Amino acid sequence: MDGFDGELYLRLLGERALLSGGNQQPHGDPLVEQARALATVGAVAAPVARRVVEDYARVRALRGLGGPAHVGPPSAFGPPSATAQGPRRIALCHRVIRQPTGDLEIRYVILSQAETRLAIIFRSNAQVPPHVGGRPAAMPIGVTGVPSITVTDDYGNTVTSSEFSGGGTALQWRGSLTLRPALAPDTTWIELYGERVELGPSLGDRMVTIEDLTEADAVERYLAQCLAGTGFRSPQSRSLPEALEALTAAGLVDPADPAIAATHAVHEALTQVGRQLIPPPAWQQAPPPARRQAPPPAPPHVPPPPGATEPWRSLLARRGDTGGPAGTLFVGVATPVFDQVSAVLMDLTSTDAGFQCDVELSGPFEVGMAGGSTLDQVFVTFSALDDRGNVHLGRFGSWSGGGGIVSGTLGFWPALDPKATRLDIILTTDRARAVIAVPLTWDDAR
Repeated sequence: MDGFDGELYLRLLGERALLSGGNQQPHGDPLVEQARALATVGAVAAPVARRVVEDYARVRALRGLGGPAHVGPPSAFGPPSATAQGPRRIALCHRVIRQPTGDLEIRYVILSQAETRLAIIFRSNAQVPPHVGGRPAAMPIGVTGVPSITVTDDYGNTVTSSEFSGGGTALQWRGSLTLRPALAPDTTWIELYGERVELGPSLGDRMVTIEDLTEADAVERYLAQCLAGTGFRSPQSRSLPEALEALTAAGLVDPADPAIAATHAVHEALTQVGRQLIPPPAWQQAPPPARRQAPPPAPPHVPPPPGATEPWRSLLARRGDTGGPAGTLFVGVATPVFDQVSAVLMDLTSTDAGFQCDVELSGPFEVGMAGGSTLDQVFVTFSALDDRGNVHLGRFGSWSGGGGIVSGTLGFWPALDPKATRLDIILTTDRARAVIAVPLTWDDAR
Protein backbone atom coordinates (compact mmCIF):
# COMPACT_ATOMS: atom_id res chain seq x y z
CA MET A 1 0.00 0.00 0.00
CA ASP A 2 3.11 2.23 0.04
CA GLY A 3 2.67 5.18 -2.31
CA PHE A 4 -1.08 4.68 -2.72
CA ASP A 5 -3.03 7.94 -2.57
CA GLY A 6 -6.55 6.92 -1.64
CA GLU A 7 -8.09 10.36 -2.09
CA LEU A 8 -6.56 10.82 -5.55
CA TYR A 9 -7.71 7.35 -6.59
CA LEU A 10 -11.30 8.03 -5.51
CA ARG A 11 -11.42 11.47 -7.15
CA LEU A 12 -10.20 10.02 -10.45
CA LEU A 13 -12.89 7.36 -10.15
CA GLY A 14 -15.48 10.09 -9.56
CA GLU A 15 -14.25 12.07 -12.58
CA ARG A 16 -14.50 9.01 -14.82
CA ALA A 17 -18.06 8.46 -13.64
CA LEU A 18 -18.97 12.07 -14.49
CA LEU A 19 -17.40 11.81 -17.96
CA SER A 20 -19.43 8.67 -18.63
CA GLY A 21 -22.67 10.37 -17.65
CA GLY A 22 -22.80 9.56 -13.96
CA ASN A 23 -23.37 6.25 -12.22
CA GLN A 24 -24.82 3.81 -14.75
CA GLN A 25 -24.89 0.81 -12.44
CA PRO A 26 -28.36 -0.70 -11.81
CA HIS A 27 -27.52 -1.27 -8.15
CA GLY A 28 -24.89 0.58 -6.22
CA ASP A 29 -22.52 3.46 -6.83
CA PRO A 30 -18.96 2.30 -7.65
CA LEU A 31 -17.51 5.38 -5.97
CA VAL A 32 -19.39 4.68 -2.74
CA GLU A 33 -18.59 0.97 -2.86
CA GLN A 34 -14.87 1.50 -3.43
CA ALA A 35 -14.64 4.34 -0.91
CA ARG A 36 -16.34 2.16 1.68
CA ALA A 37 -13.92 -0.71 1.06
CA LEU A 38 -10.82 1.49 1.27
CA ALA A 39 -12.02 3.32 4.38
CA THR A 40 -12.98 0.11 6.17
CA VAL A 41 -9.57 -1.50 5.71
CA GLY A 42 -7.69 1.71 6.54
CA ALA A 43 -6.37 2.46 3.03
CA VAL A 44 -7.89 5.94 3.19
CA ALA A 45 -9.06 7.99 6.16
CA ALA A 46 -12.82 7.72 6.64
CA PRO A 47 -13.38 11.54 6.72
CA VAL A 48 -11.46 11.87 3.45
CA ALA A 49 -13.47 9.11 1.77
CA ARG A 50 -16.71 10.67 3.04
CA ARG A 51 -15.74 14.09 1.71
CA VAL A 52 -14.98 12.70 -1.76
CA VAL A 53 -18.28 10.82 -1.91
CA GLU A 54 -20.23 13.91 -0.80
CA ASP A 55 -18.43 16.16 -3.30
CA TYR A 56 -19.33 13.99 -6.27
CA ALA A 57 -22.85 13.34 -5.02
CA ARG A 58 -23.44 17.11 -5.05
CA VAL A 59 -21.97 17.47 -8.54
CA ARG A 60 -24.17 14.67 -9.90
CA ALA A 61 -27.23 16.26 -8.34
CA LEU A 62 -26.39 19.69 -9.83
CA ARG A 63 -25.90 18.14 -13.29
CA GLY A 64 -29.15 16.23 -13.10
CA LEU A 65 -27.36 12.88 -13.01
CA GLY A 66 -29.07 11.70 -9.84
CA GLY A 67 -28.02 12.07 -6.26
CA PRO A 68 -29.44 13.12 -2.92
CA ALA A 69 -31.07 16.48 -2.40
CA HIS A 70 -28.88 16.89 0.66
CA VAL A 71 -25.62 15.27 1.62
CA GLY A 72 -24.47 15.97 5.14
CA PRO A 73 -23.38 14.64 8.49
CA PRO A 74 -25.35 11.62 9.67
CA SER A 75 -25.67 13.13 13.12
CA ALA A 76 -27.95 15.81 11.70
CA PHE A 77 -29.76 14.00 8.91
CA GLY A 78 -29.26 10.27 9.29
CA PRO A 79 -30.99 7.69 11.47
CA PRO A 80 -29.96 7.72 15.12
CA SER A 81 -27.48 5.43 16.77
CA ALA A 82 -28.97 2.58 18.75
CA THR A 83 -27.65 4.32 21.86
CA ALA A 84 -30.30 6.99 21.35
CA GLN A 85 -33.00 4.33 21.41
CA GLY A 86 -32.07 3.34 24.96
CA PRO A 87 -32.18 -0.12 26.53
CA ARG A 88 -35.11 -2.37 25.70
CA ARG A 89 -36.98 -4.89 27.80
CA ILE A 90 -38.73 -7.90 26.26
CA ALA A 91 -41.61 -9.36 28.26
CA LEU A 92 -43.26 -12.62 27.25
CA CYS A 93 -47.07 -12.76 27.49
CA HIS A 94 -48.91 -15.27 25.26
CA ARG A 95 -52.23 -13.95 26.52
CA VAL A 96 -55.39 -14.40 24.42
CA ILE A 97 -58.21 -11.84 24.67
CA ARG A 98 -61.54 -13.01 23.27
CA GLN A 99 -63.29 -10.58 20.94
CA PRO A 100 -66.66 -10.84 19.13
CA THR A 101 -64.88 -11.19 15.78
CA GLY A 102 -62.03 -13.43 16.91
CA ASP A 103 -59.10 -13.89 19.27
CA LEU A 104 -56.41 -11.29 19.92
CA GLU A 105 -53.16 -12.84 21.20
CA ILE A 106 -50.57 -10.62 22.87
CA ARG A 107 -47.38 -12.61 22.26
CA TYR A 108 -44.78 -10.37 23.85
CA VAL A 109 -44.12 -6.71 24.57
CA ILE A 110 -40.97 -4.70 23.81
CA LEU A 111 -40.60 -1.73 26.14
CA SER A 112 -38.18 1.19 25.87
CA GLN A 113 -38.06 4.87 26.76
CA ALA A 114 -38.98 5.85 23.19
CA GLU A 115 -41.90 3.52 22.45
CA THR A 116 -43.76 0.37 23.43
CA ARG A 117 -44.40 -2.36 20.87
CA LEU A 118 -46.97 -5.14 21.26
CA ALA A 119 -46.43 -8.25 19.13
CA ILE A 120 -49.89 -9.54 18.31
CA ILE A 121 -51.81 -12.15 16.34
CA PHE A 122 -55.49 -11.73 15.48
CA ARG A 123 -57.38 -14.86 14.45
CA SER A 124 -60.78 -14.26 12.90
CA ASN A 125 -63.61 -16.62 13.85
CA ALA A 126 -65.36 -16.11 10.50
CA GLN A 127 -66.57 -19.30 8.85
CA VAL A 128 -65.27 -19.24 5.28
CA PRO A 129 -64.02 -21.84 2.78
CA PRO A 130 -60.30 -22.68 3.12
CA HIS A 131 -59.42 -21.14 -0.23
CA VAL A 132 -60.88 -17.83 0.98
CA GLY A 133 -59.32 -17.89 4.44
CA GLY A 134 -55.83 -18.33 3.06
CA ARG A 135 -55.91 -15.32 0.79
CA PRO A 136 -53.56 -12.44 1.65
CA ALA A 137 -55.47 -9.55 3.17
CA ALA A 138 -54.71 -6.16 4.68
CA MET A 139 -57.20 -6.90 7.48
CA PRO A 140 -58.81 -10.17 8.60
CA ILE A 141 -62.46 -10.85 7.92
CA GLY A 142 -64.58 -9.11 10.54
CA VAL A 143 -62.24 -6.14 10.95
CA THR A 144 -63.77 -3.42 8.80
CA GLY A 145 -61.26 -0.66 9.53
CA VAL A 146 -58.00 0.06 11.30
CA PRO A 147 -58.87 -0.19 15.00
CA SER A 148 -57.62 2.10 17.73
CA ILE A 149 -56.50 0.27 20.85
CA THR A 150 -56.12 1.92 24.25
CA VAL A 151 -53.46 0.45 26.54
CA THR A 152 -52.75 1.34 30.19
CA ASP A 153 -49.77 0.44 32.39
CA ASP A 154 -49.55 -0.06 36.15
CA TYR A 155 -48.52 3.60 36.61
CA GLY A 156 -51.80 4.77 35.12
CA ASN A 157 -50.24 5.91 31.83
CA THR A 158 -52.71 5.48 28.97
CA VAL A 159 -51.90 5.51 25.25
CA THR A 160 -54.27 5.04 22.31
CA SER A 161 -52.78 3.93 19.00
CA SER A 162 -53.70 2.57 15.59
CA GLU A 163 -50.09 2.31 14.38
CA PHE A 164 -50.08 -1.28 13.14
CA SER A 165 -47.48 -3.00 10.97
CA GLY A 166 -47.58 -6.55 9.71
CA GLY A 167 -49.65 -8.71 7.40
CA GLY A 168 -51.45 -11.98 7.01
CA THR A 169 -54.48 -13.63 5.50
CA ALA A 170 -58.24 -13.21 5.60
CA LEU A 171 -58.35 -15.31 8.77
CA GLN A 172 -55.10 -14.47 10.55
CA TRP A 173 -53.07 -11.28 10.90
CA ARG A 174 -49.69 -11.10 12.58
CA GLY A 175 -47.69 -8.00 13.35
CA SER A 176 -47.21 -5.30 15.95
CA LEU A 177 -48.90 -2.28 17.51
CA THR A 178 -46.60 0.62 18.38
CA LEU A 179 -47.47 2.96 21.25
CA ARG A 180 -46.07 6.49 21.43
CA PRO A 181 -45.42 7.96 23.94
CA ALA A 182 -44.07 4.86 25.59
CA LEU A 183 -45.56 3.09 28.56
CA ALA A 184 -43.37 2.71 31.65
CA PRO A 185 -40.52 0.32 30.71
CA ASP A 186 -40.70 -1.32 34.15
CA THR A 187 -44.46 -1.84 34.23
CA THR A 188 -45.52 -5.25 35.51
CA TRP A 189 -48.75 -5.39 33.53
CA ILE A 190 -50.71 -3.70 30.79
CA GLU A 191 -54.46 -3.45 30.34
CA LEU A 192 -56.49 -3.38 27.12
CA TYR A 193 -60.10 -4.16 26.29
CA GLY A 194 -60.76 -4.24 30.03
CA GLU A 195 -58.40 -7.17 30.63
CA ARG A 196 -55.09 -7.15 32.48
CA VAL A 197 -52.11 -8.80 30.81
CA GLU A 198 -49.27 -9.76 33.14
CA LEU A 199 -45.81 -9.16 31.72
CA GLY A 200 -43.40 -11.97 32.39
CA PRO A 201 -39.77 -11.37 33.30
CA SER A 202 -37.15 -11.02 30.61
CA LEU A 203 -35.50 -14.33 29.79
CA GLY A 204 -32.16 -14.61 31.50
CA ASP A 205 -30.88 -17.85 29.99
CA ARG A 206 -29.75 -16.33 26.69
CA MET A 207 -26.08 -15.42 26.77
CA VAL A 208 -25.01 -12.48 24.59
CA THR A 209 -21.33 -11.94 23.88
CA ILE A 210 -20.01 -8.81 22.18
CA GLU A 211 -16.64 -9.18 20.45
CA ASP A 212 -14.73 -6.14 19.22
CA LEU A 213 -12.87 -6.98 16.02
CA THR A 214 -9.27 -5.84 15.63
CA GLU A 215 -7.77 -4.20 12.57
CA ALA A 216 -5.81 -7.36 11.81
CA ASP A 217 -7.16 -9.28 8.82
CA ALA A 218 -9.38 -6.32 7.92
CA VAL A 219 -9.15 -7.11 4.19
CA GLU A 220 -10.11 -10.76 4.67
CA ARG A 221 -13.03 -9.77 6.93
CA TYR A 222 -14.29 -7.18 4.46
CA LEU A 223 -14.33 -9.73 1.65
CA ALA A 224 -16.11 -12.19 3.94
CA GLN A 225 -18.77 -9.54 4.63
CA CYS A 226 -19.21 -9.10 0.88
CA LEU A 227 -19.72 -12.85 0.48
CA ALA A 228 -22.10 -13.10 3.43
CA GLY A 229 -24.26 -10.37 1.90
CA THR A 230 -24.38 -11.91 -1.58
CA GLY A 231 -27.92 -11.83 -2.91
CA PHE A 232 -29.12 -9.15 -0.49
CA ARG A 233 -31.40 -6.52 -1.90
CA SER A 234 -32.48 -5.10 1.45
CA PRO A 235 -31.00 -3.86 3.63
CA GLN A 236 -28.11 -3.09 1.33
CA SER A 237 -25.54 -5.54 0.05
CA ARG A 238 -21.91 -4.93 -0.82
CA SER A 239 -20.26 -5.23 -4.18
CA LEU A 240 -17.44 -7.76 -4.20
CA PRO A 241 -16.17 -6.74 -7.67
CA GLU A 242 -15.92 -3.07 -6.65
CA ALA A 243 -14.21 -4.00 -3.39
CA LEU A 244 -11.64 -6.15 -5.19
CA GLU A 245 -10.96 -3.40 -7.74
CA ALA A 246 -10.26 -0.88 -4.98
CA LEU A 247 -8.20 -3.25 -2.85
CA THR A 248 -6.17 -4.29 -5.88
CA ALA A 249 -5.42 -0.65 -6.71
CA ALA A 250 -4.26 -0.16 -3.12
CA GLY A 251 -1.95 -3.16 -3.40
CA LEU A 252 -3.81 -5.06 -0.68
CA VAL A 253 -4.84 -8.02 -2.83
CA ASP A 254 -3.17 -9.76 -5.75
CA PRO A 255 -5.59 -10.73 -8.54
CA ALA A 256 -3.31 -13.66 -9.38
CA ASP A 257 -3.58 -15.09 -5.87
CA PRO A 258 -5.47 -18.42 -5.91
CA ALA A 259 -7.35 -17.25 -2.81
CA ILE A 260 -8.86 -14.38 -4.82
CA ALA A 261 -9.90 -16.78 -7.57
CA ALA A 262 -11.57 -18.95 -4.92
CA THR A 263 -13.33 -15.87 -3.51
CA HIS A 264 -14.73 -15.12 -6.98
CA ALA A 265 -15.89 -18.73 -7.31
CA VAL A 266 -17.62 -18.72 -3.92
CA HIS A 267 -19.33 -15.45 -4.82
CA GLU A 268 -20.61 -16.97 -8.06
CA ALA A 269 -21.86 -20.07 -6.23
CA LEU A 270 -23.66 -17.97 -3.62
CA THR A 271 -25.18 -15.87 -6.40
CA GLN A 272 -26.55 -19.07 -7.93
CA VAL A 273 -28.10 -19.93 -4.60
CA GLY A 274 -29.90 -16.57 -4.80
CA ARG A 275 -32.78 -15.97 -2.47
CA GLN A 276 -33.14 -19.13 -0.45
CA LEU A 277 -36.71 -20.38 -0.58
CA ILE A 278 -37.36 -21.23 3.06
CA PRO A 279 -40.93 -22.35 3.74
CA PRO A 280 -42.74 -19.70 5.81
CA PRO A 281 -44.27 -20.47 9.20
CA ALA A 282 -47.74 -21.99 9.23
CA TRP A 283 -49.43 -18.60 9.76
CA GLN A 284 -48.04 -17.42 6.40
CA GLN A 285 -48.75 -20.55 4.42
CA ALA A 286 -51.65 -20.78 2.01
CA PRO A 287 -54.18 -23.57 2.58
CA PRO A 288 -53.55 -26.85 0.77
CA PRO A 289 -54.95 -27.06 -2.77
CA ALA A 290 -58.20 -28.87 -3.38
CA ARG A 291 -56.38 -31.49 -5.45
CA ARG A 292 -53.22 -33.18 -4.26
CA GLN A 293 -50.08 -31.97 -5.94
CA ALA A 294 -46.61 -33.42 -6.00
CA PRO A 295 -44.27 -31.61 -3.57
CA PRO A 296 -41.79 -29.27 -5.22
CA PRO A 297 -38.36 -30.76 -5.82
CA ALA A 298 -35.67 -30.04 -3.27
CA PRO A 299 -33.30 -27.25 -4.31
CA PRO A 300 -30.22 -28.64 -6.04
CA HIS A 301 -26.90 -28.87 -4.28
CA VAL A 302 -24.30 -26.34 -5.36
CA PRO A 303 -20.93 -28.07 -5.07
CA PRO A 304 -18.30 -25.98 -3.33
CA PRO A 305 -15.78 -24.60 -5.82
CA PRO A 306 -12.16 -25.79 -5.69
CA GLY A 307 -10.10 -23.82 -3.23
CA ALA A 308 -13.08 -22.62 -1.21
CA THR A 309 -12.21 -22.12 2.44
CA GLU A 310 -14.40 -22.57 5.49
CA PRO A 311 -17.13 -21.77 6.25
CA TRP A 312 -18.06 -21.45 2.57
CA ARG A 313 -17.02 -24.97 1.62
CA SER A 314 -19.22 -26.76 4.16
CA LEU A 315 -22.05 -24.23 3.73
CA LEU A 316 -22.29 -24.80 -0.03
CA ALA A 317 -21.84 -28.55 0.38
CA ARG A 318 -24.98 -28.63 2.55
CA ARG A 319 -27.09 -26.45 0.23
CA GLY A 320 -30.47 -28.15 -0.18
CA ASP A 321 -30.19 -30.23 2.99
CA THR A 322 -33.56 -30.82 4.64
CA GLY A 323 -34.75 -32.72 7.70
CA GLY A 324 -34.80 -29.84 10.16
CA PRO A 325 -36.89 -30.09 13.34
CA ALA A 326 -40.36 -28.53 13.30
CA GLY A 327 -41.04 -26.12 16.12
CA THR A 328 -40.97 -22.58 17.45
CA LEU A 329 -39.21 -21.14 20.48
CA PHE A 330 -39.01 -17.64 21.90
CA VAL A 331 -35.49 -16.21 21.94
CA GLY A 332 -36.35 -12.96 23.72
CA VAL A 333 -32.97 -11.22 23.65
CA ALA A 334 -32.03 -7.55 23.32
CA THR A 335 -28.32 -7.11 22.65
CA PRO A 336 -26.25 -4.27 24.06
CA VAL A 337 -25.19 -1.61 21.56
CA PHE A 338 -22.28 -2.74 19.38
CA ASP A 339 -20.80 -0.60 16.60
CA GLN A 340 -23.71 1.89 16.98
CA VAL A 341 -26.40 -0.78 16.53
CA SER A 342 -28.41 -3.18 18.63
CA ALA A 343 -30.80 -6.03 17.93
CA VAL A 344 -33.83 -7.70 19.43
CA LEU A 345 -34.40 -11.37 18.55
CA MET A 346 -37.86 -12.81 19.03
CA ASP A 347 -39.38 -16.04 17.65
CA LEU A 348 -37.18 -18.73 16.13
CA THR A 349 -39.14 -21.06 13.84
CA SER A 350 -37.65 -24.21 12.34
CA THR A 351 -39.07 -26.17 9.41
CA ASP A 352 -37.91 -29.13 7.36
CA ALA A 353 -36.00 -26.92 4.92
CA GLY A 354 -34.60 -24.10 7.06
CA PHE A 355 -35.31 -21.76 9.94
CA GLN A 356 -36.35 -18.18 10.54
CA CYS A 357 -35.91 -15.61 13.28
CA ASP A 358 -37.94 -12.45 13.81
CA VAL A 359 -35.56 -9.57 14.45
CA GLU A 360 -35.63 -5.84 15.08
CA LEU A 361 -32.48 -3.79 14.46
CA SER A 362 -31.87 -0.28 15.76
CA GLY A 363 -29.21 2.10 14.56
CA PRO A 364 -27.91 3.89 11.46
CA PHE A 365 -28.72 1.22 8.88
CA GLU A 366 -28.77 1.76 5.15
CA VAL A 367 -32.23 0.53 4.11
CA GLY A 368 -32.84 0.04 0.42
CA MET A 369 -30.93 -1.04 -2.64
CA ALA A 370 -27.18 -1.48 -2.54
CA GLY A 371 -25.04 1.59 -2.62
CA GLY A 372 -26.28 4.48 -0.57
CA SER A 373 -24.85 8.00 -0.73
CA THR A 374 -23.11 7.87 2.62
CA LEU A 375 -20.38 5.81 4.23
CA ASP A 376 -21.75 6.24 7.74
CA GLN A 377 -24.39 3.53 7.67
CA VAL A 378 -23.71 0.18 9.32
CA PHE A 379 -23.79 -3.05 7.35
CA VAL A 380 -24.74 -6.20 9.28
CA THR A 381 -24.52 -9.80 8.12
CA PHE A 382 -26.22 -12.76 9.76
CA SER A 383 -24.98 -16.28 10.34
CA ALA A 384 -25.45 -19.09 12.83
CA LEU A 385 -23.33 -21.92 14.22
CA ASP A 386 -24.71 -24.94 16.06
CA ASP A 387 -22.96 -27.12 18.62
CA ARG A 388 -22.26 -29.76 15.95
CA GLY A 389 -20.17 -27.38 13.86
CA ASN A 390 -22.79 -26.64 11.20
CA VAL A 391 -22.76 -23.13 9.74
CA HIS A 392 -25.88 -21.34 8.44
CA LEU A 393 -26.24 -18.13 6.46
CA GLY A 394 -29.11 -15.70 7.06
CA ARG A 395 -30.69 -12.90 5.08
CA PHE A 396 -33.83 -10.80 5.26
CA GLY A 397 -36.81 -12.44 3.60
CA SER A 398 -39.20 -9.64 4.50
CA TRP A 399 -38.53 -6.35 6.22
CA SER A 400 -39.76 -2.85 6.87
CA GLY A 401 -38.07 0.10 8.45
CA GLY A 402 -37.75 3.77 9.15
CA GLY A 403 -36.48 6.15 11.79
CA GLY A 404 -33.45 4.03 12.57
CA ILE A 405 -35.40 0.79 13.10
CA VAL A 406 -35.49 -2.19 10.73
CA SER A 407 -37.76 -5.12 11.58
CA GLY A 408 -38.37 -8.28 9.65
CA THR A 409 -37.75 -11.99 9.34
CA LEU A 410 -34.33 -13.51 8.78
CA GLY A 411 -34.33 -16.72 6.77
CA PHE A 412 -31.41 -19.09 7.42
CA TRP A 413 -30.19 -21.98 5.27
CA PRO A 414 -29.60 -24.87 5.24
CA ALA A 415 -31.93 -26.71 7.62
CA LEU A 416 -31.05 -27.18 11.28
CA ASP A 417 -29.48 -30.44 12.37
CA PRO A 418 -32.16 -32.17 14.52
CA LYS A 419 -29.39 -33.37 16.85
CA ALA A 420 -28.20 -29.83 17.61
CA THR A 421 -28.95 -28.63 21.14
CA ARG A 422 -27.55 -25.08 20.93
CA LEU A 423 -27.45 -22.43 18.24
CA ASP A 424 -25.27 -19.32 18.23
CA ILE A 425 -26.88 -16.57 16.14
CA ILE A 426 -24.15 -14.18 15.00
CA LEU A 427 -24.58 -10.57 13.87
CA THR A 428 -21.40 -9.12 12.37
CA THR A 429 -20.45 -5.57 11.42
CA ASP A 430 -17.09 -4.24 10.26
CA ARG A 431 -15.95 -3.55 13.81
CA ALA A 432 -17.81 -5.90 16.13
CA ARG A 433 -19.77 -9.11 16.44
CA ALA A 434 -22.71 -10.07 18.67
CA VAL A 435 -23.15 -13.76 19.47
CA ILE A 436 -26.48 -14.85 20.95
CA ALA A 437 -26.51 -18.36 22.43
CA VAL A 438 -29.92 -20.01 22.03
CA PRO A 439 -30.71 -23.39 23.66
CA LEU A 440 -32.78 -25.39 21.16
CA THR A 441 -35.45 -26.47 23.63
CA TRP A 442 -38.20 -27.31 21.19
CA ASP A 443 -40.15 -29.06 23.95
CA ASP A 444 -40.72 -25.58 25.40
CA ALA A 445 -41.97 -24.24 22.07
CA ARG A 446 -45.26 -22.43 21.96
